Amino acid sequence: MDATLSLHDSGMAAEDLQSLTARLLRSINQETDLTATLPEERSGAGAKGDAVTIGAIILAALSSPAVEALFQVLKSYVERKPTLRFEVKTADGRELKIEAEHFSPEQIAQTMQAVKQLCEQK
Repeated sequence: MDATLSLHDSGMAAEDLQSLTARLLRSINQETDLTATLPEERSGAGAKGDAVTIGAIILAALSSPAVEALFQVLKSYVERKPTLRFEVKTADGRELKIEAEHFSPEQIAQTMQAVKQLCEQK
């Protein structure tokens, strides 16, 4: 199942968020079996991009087995910047929002299970 992973941080400038997105994209591709790409720009040459694509990463073939590795990558980013929020949205519109509290020791297993269930639903 393909999904879009979006990063959000209201205190971060759009350019900084997109830079962080590029670093996260590299981390996902290097540390997981997922294939992550940036969405194609829909605007003309020289445009800064729209709010929909800033902070967005396309995850190809997101599956339950890949969730744990993805979660570990996301956790490392939240540990450095606890104000980051993530949203995973499937092509059929289902979504799950993940915030720093979902990475507490008490919440990790529960949050990973919620993401796995999102991957398995059709």
